[in-house]
Amino acid sequence: MKRSLIALALGGAMISVPAAANLAQGYGYIGGQLNYFDLDTGLASINPMALTFLGGYQFNPYLALEGRIGVGITDDDLDFWGETVSLEVDHYYAGYLVGTLPLTDWVSAYGLLGYAETKISASSGGNSESESDNDLSYGLGLKMNASENAGFTLEYIELYDDVSSLNLGFTYQF
Repeated sequence: MKRSLIALALGGAMISVPAAANLAQGYGYIGGQLNYFDLDTGLASINPMALTFLGGYQFNPYLALEGRIGVGITDDDLDFWGETVSLEVDHYYAGYLVGTLPLTDWVSAYGLLGYAETKISASSGGNSESESDNDLSYGLGLKMNASENAGFTLEYIELYDDVSSLNLGFTYQF
């Protein structure tokens, strides 16, 4: 009986060492982005801007989970029958599964697949309307490491139909 308990304990220890080593590969990260939105209204394309805070966990060199919260910082105007309509991104939330392909020690390409919700407001002549929409979201990006812990990103994301964003960002891993 003692031999089987010792064998079971040793077997459990041998299994847990590789599992702990895999957890040691992962790291958390935070960052920020400047977002240049492209909203297709059907009449014209407008381009408000937003700032985004992001955070995630990189499980290994190839896979991460990431969350984002963004808020609009500028609006853009649309001329509609002589009336100026201002459109702005109020906020957006997104969650992504991030697949990374290291190209060199300092450069990697990545793809994002997840879900996003965006609220957009339009105002004209003292009247204001807002609309929220959500859908599957996806994108592609490049990351260039500036140091062992810091990097710059450039990415393109489709938040949902007719709403996309070109993003320039900075990340810091800890």
